[in-house]
Amino acid sequence: MEIPETHYVRSGELAIAYQVHGSGPHEILLSGGASSNIETAWFLLPGAPEFLERLGRFARVIRFDRRDTGVSDTFKDDLTLEAHVADAIAVMDAVGADRPFLFGASDGARSLAALAATRPERVAGLIAAWGTVRGGAVESSHSADAVARSFADLDWPGDLMDIWAPQWAADPIRRDRMMRFVRTATTPRQAERLVRLSFTSNVSEVLPLIQAPTLVLHTRDCVVLPAASVRQFAELIPNADYRELSGDAFGFLYALDLDELADVIEEFVTGTRPTPVTNRILATVLFTDLVGSTERAAKLGDQAWASLLGRHHSMARAAIREHGGEPVKTLGDGVLATFSGPAQAVRCAQRVIAESATLGLDVRTGVHTGELEIADGDVAGMAVHLAARIMGLAQGGEVLVSRTVCDLVIGSELRFSERGEHELKGVPGLWALYALVPN
Repeated sequence: MEIPETHYVRSGELAIAYQVHGSGPHEILLSGGASSNIETAWFLLPGAPEFLERLGRFARVIRFDRRDTGVSDTFKDDLTLEAHVADAIAVMDAVGADRPFLFGASDGARSLAALAATRPERVAGLIAAWGTVRGGAVESSHSADAVARSFADLDWPGDLMDIWAPQWAADPIRRDRMMRFVRTATTPRQAERLVRLSFTSNVSEVLPLIQAPTLVLHTRDCVVLPAASVRQFAELIPNADYRELSGDAFGFLYALDLDELADVIEEFVTGTRPTPVTNRILATVLFTDLVGSTERAAKLGDQAWASLLGRHHSMARAAIREHGGEPVKTLGDGVLATFSGPAQAVRCAQRVIAESATLGLDVRTGVHTGELEIADGDVAGMAVHLAARIMGLAQGGEVLVSRTVCDLVIGSELRFSERGEHELKGVPGLWALYALVPN
């Protein structure tokens, strides 16, 4: 899907940024709390585009950056829950969302809980991830100030990755992406202000007034936030359901198992448990990847790199569709796509390489034809693994294919040179690979 355009609406004197995508029969208003940037999430966070597109299949999804976060206006004097409620209402009014389901994480959950309690006629339901009556375990405003000030002294966000998402932090690539994203969401000073709000706000008197159906989520292996704190939040809301998801993340939605999270949201919003539709077909898989992307990103800087990467992904998706393919998802800097025929995939790979070169990007590609399992818009099976392994052996500017692809395009104008037999990690046997000979 195309990345939605960012719009602005006035909330008092401030400009609040929002995006809308999806065309399902329901509506979801999503607030990511302090770690929110509605634009860079599409580019920097692995899995985010697929997750957001999945929500858009059954709902119109309205995402916004609260004041002092992301691409909304900064403002230090009024960061109360009431002010955040006003931001949400302004966005709802701007897009004509009369009674959306509210979905918030951490302090965003508290803000939307206040909205659900004060404007029950505007709320169809509430999903609160890591909701607590009070932020953290800080008991006094003096302690809250001390903790908040410490944020400004960190190599922002530094070691907080190990608190928010330990499993993600253990992966160097995911850690780097998350750190880059958090820096686009808040500055150290903004984080200091928002954490002070989080640690001093108390919604114990608000929660019992919520009338809408409510689902409270926590992560099973979270060590930072005790389950008892989230259970307390749920118990104060009449008839709220409490549910634990797999993982150890705290406050950061995109570090969850996003398929599991999407299933839970869809069931709550639609009232129907998602039924996976599985098909096994013969198809051709194309993987692309950027060569030297880490060095290029460091040289350009976050904003310029995100913009360039967005242009590359848009260009690649257009090429895939024009060659009869189906974009499946982005994986890091590259894309995964499927085609009904191998010649289409090879020609598409050629075009992606050529057009990316005009942006100064060096792309390598891998192509394989085999049996795929298609379920819930994703693909799986040995053919996917093989195409990924083949791509990993390709050089910059090269289309590398399996023997299967080479045999199936005999009779076309496509020509290949032998690249020898290779062991592919996790795949038994030796595999003969071939490189496309440029015209």
